[in-house]
Amino acid sequence: MVLDFLGKITEPIAKAADPLFKLDPIVTIFIFSTFLTITISLVNKFAVNRKVMKEVKIKMTEVKENLSKAQKEGKTEEINKYMNEYMKLNTESMKQQFKSLLISIVFIMMFLPILNLKYSGMEILKMPFPFPLIAFKPFHFYLSQIGGWVIWYFIVSLSIGVTFKKIIGE
Repeated sequence: MVLDFLGKITEPIAKAADPLFKLDPIVTIFIFSTFLTITISLVNKFAVNRKVMKEVKIKMTEVKENLSKAQKEGKTEEINKYMNEYMKLNTESMKQQFKSLLISIVFIMMFLPILNLKYSGMEILKMPFPFPLIAFKPFHFYLSQIGGWVIWYFIVSLSIGVTFKKIIGE
């Protein structure tokens, strides 16, 4: 049901993006990656309540210190109390982060299948030398063997993500 819905959304996006696919694949993937990374960063900035996250982080640090102190002193009741408090704070932190994760997954599920359909099996970046991802046998893979467009997507996404997050102060 969800996949059918996403398929209906993805189809018009793919048609609207047709002019992009006339460009060089490196440029097209760069544009998609940049758009997705900026969108996801903005979703994260506005979906997560920074004030709550900061308070939770401070409280978690305090509880962790108290827990460590109680463990050193061997106080079982205090250990249990601080562990429960820490778990509650951790749950609150995860709730805040989960909102942006859900929205981000929807965006990713709308756009990445389009790239996969267009560029699956194509070598987008040609490595000048074999670059080992995992260098010990029998798991001897090279980046170029994993997926051409995926590698370029991650390179662009990571670099744009770090830069954009610094710009928006995250």
